[in-house]
Amino acid sequence: MQLLVCALAALANGGQSAGPVPVQDHGAPAGQEVPAPLPLPQHDQIVVTGRRGAADMAPEIELNAEEIDALGAYDIGEVIQRTIQSNALGDDPVVIVNGQRVANPGVFSRFPSDALVRVEVLPRGAGAQYGGDSSRRVLNIVLQRRFKSRDGQFDAKAPTAGGMSSLSGDLRQGAISGNSTTQFGIRAARDTALLGAERSQYLEDHPGYEAVSLRPSVQTMDANLALTRALGRWSSSLNIQGQVRSDRAISLSGDGPIESRHSTRNLLVIGGLSGSLLGWSLQASLTGQLSASSQSGLADTASRQQSPATAVSANRPVLNLPAGPVTVNLTMRASLSRTSILGAGPKRAFSARDLNLGGTVSLPLWRPPSPGNGSAIARLLGSMSATFGGTLRQTDAGQGKGLSTGLIWMPTTKLRLIGNWSTSIDSVPDAQRFAPAYYGAPITVFDFATGESAQVLPILGGTPDLLPPRFDRIALSASAGPFSPWNLTGSVSLQRSNAVNGIGSLPEVTPELEAAFPGRFTRDAGGRLTTIDRRPINFRSTRAESLASNLSITLPLGGAKPGTLRIAINHNLQLRNLTMIHAGLPEMDRLVGDGGGVPRHQLDVQMDGRDGPWGVNLAARWRSAYRVRRDSGRDGPEDLLVSAIGTVDLKFSYALARAIRPSHDGATPRRAAGMQFGLDIDNLFDTRPSARLGRGSPAPGYGRDDQDPVGRTIRLTVRNRF
Repeated sequence: MQLLVCALAALANGGQSAGPVPVQDHGAPAGQEVPAPLPLPQHDQIVVTGRRGAADMAPEIELNAEEIDALGAYDIGEVIQRTIQSNALGDDPVVIVNGQRVANPGVFSRFPSDALVRVEVLPRGAGAQYGGDSSRRVLNIVLQRRFKSRDGQFDAKAPTAGGMSSLSGDLRQGAISGNSTTQFGIRAARDTALLGAERSQYLEDHPGYEAVSLRPSVQTMDANLALTRALGRWSSSLNIQGQVRSDRAISLSGDGPIESRHSTRNLLVIGGLSGSLLGWSLQASLTGQLSASSQSGLADTASRQQSPATAVSANRPVLNLPAGPVTVNLTMRASLSRTSILGAGPKRAFSARDLNLGGTVSLPLWRPPSPGNGSAIARLLGSMSATFGGTLRQTDAGQGKGLSTGLIWMPTTKLRLIGNWSTSIDSVPDAQRFAPAYYGAPITVFDFATGESAQVLPILGGTPDLLPPRFDRIALSASAGPFSPWNLTGSVSLQRSNAVNGIGSLPEVTPELEAAFPGRFTRDAGGRLTTIDRRPINFRSTRAESLASNLSITLPLGGAKPGTLRIAINHNLQLRNLTMIHAGLPEMDRLVGDGGGVPRHQLDVQMDGRDGPWGVNLAARWRSAYRVRRDSGRDGPEDLLVSAIGTVDLKFSYALARAIRPSHDGATPRRAAGMQFGLDIDNLFDTRPSARLGRGSPAPGYGRDDQDPVGRTIRLTVRNRF
């Protein structure tokens, strides 16, 4: 409540505060060069911002130390994910460290969040300069120069309706000292099963399902070791990750109960090297992965997989033009995997090879004249650049290629207009091709054929004969900001994509889909649906258009200890979604309900605030209602009308820390030793998915506990820094 009062006071004062919150940067004094090889650079880059770790361009969005702490994140990996989500950065942004590309940014992901000085979101189009294409966003994480911590976390979680429970514990230790970093952590978690007997309303709709697992039991244990060391003017990294996971579920079929088990063991080793050679900035990595899995229920099978891979990237300016340097980025990725499957029949083995060569050229076209020079028109043009890229791919599933181009225009430093076009033929991931079949956790679906709901067993795994998908994309975007005093930023993006042989799973169970894929649906003697094969398939074609918008604002909160409140709003509007699932089916408009409907609107709001020892985080999500037609091309009384739904997650935290003491080098950490307590309430209002039929009656399979039997959950967290 105090945070909200302070936020309103800030608004009433026009955003004025006692002054900007200083960014705590514990590096060298201003202007002093600090030798350090990659990934912690050897010198301060006095570029635009003049701060250690700054990228080669001013950020579009920046999170300072107070804003990072307000996220309430446990580690840097969570900070990165929260930043991607709240700013709509896409699925695969380029992550750089201290303004530099590194071979494996993942070596820093398990450090505590206060190991960060700041996080920078670079302007759209920066991806071409840092090894991607112009459509990829870039995230720059700036680390403390010296940091040391030993942390532990324990949390317990349970739904307010009772039943299942979740327990997890995490221990980690990390240190940053100039050129070297060391991090080690181990984590264990256990989720008990949620049974039908623990949901009385579910049993009223599904008598005899007392022993059925509405949610499976899951046990997980993982360990992580990450190191970076200097090798002269080069930097090396090593990351070792191990995980063991198992789950168990019970469902009913026409023959009685079925117990399905699935377990995996995985070992991942990544070695990296970063440096410069002959004017080129180089990054190389070598990856080795060993995994094993076993499953029972559908069939007793076991699989083994070995996957070595290597990746090399290089970039440098090759030519100076009046508007700036021409930058070239080259990439090479190669992988080899072998999968062996053991079962009741003969041993089967699959192998896959993937070689990808790519390159991009960033070409400056125009830059504004110096102050006092040039015509008014020249000054109004601002700066402009173009990017061109291409890829060649050779896989066992076929050959691939890709082309891309982008145009970036900045009329002012606060306004950016970007257009991107790309076409590509992608490879099929090994997991989608070779993973053995197994039963997943039971799900409840509405069966149009019977007009009733059914609890079915989904069949998961891979499909060996998947075809490589082809994508054509066009994106037009505009972003503006930041504008003082609230660091207001906003963006809007129009995207259009066409896909041939796109990979996905079957949507809703309609008569048309069952007729097109008869082998994917199994019914018992009474016609009751028992299993659905949800292994991936190729969609004949998909055409989609969407309009995405983002707005973020940061409100400084005054007081004895200045705080901050950051609000991010994301909205996605589906303009078109046309799918041809099978060559024998017509193209279906999913926005009107054909082929399994999709919502037209999706809205996400994230609020993160901190005031002294108190922290509050709120995440609200809403999606619009949509229709699922029984028969394509017309509305009918047996259609499924899925209602709009909104959920709210709320988190409170309180830090009970000891007095903060400067370290031996005079730097003051943001967090001292001590405990921190957290209370998380997911799905605060206990909202459940609901639906009705076209004729107005409630839809079977959408009772209170059918789609989401867990509902509202409460989690208590205790963290301690030793």
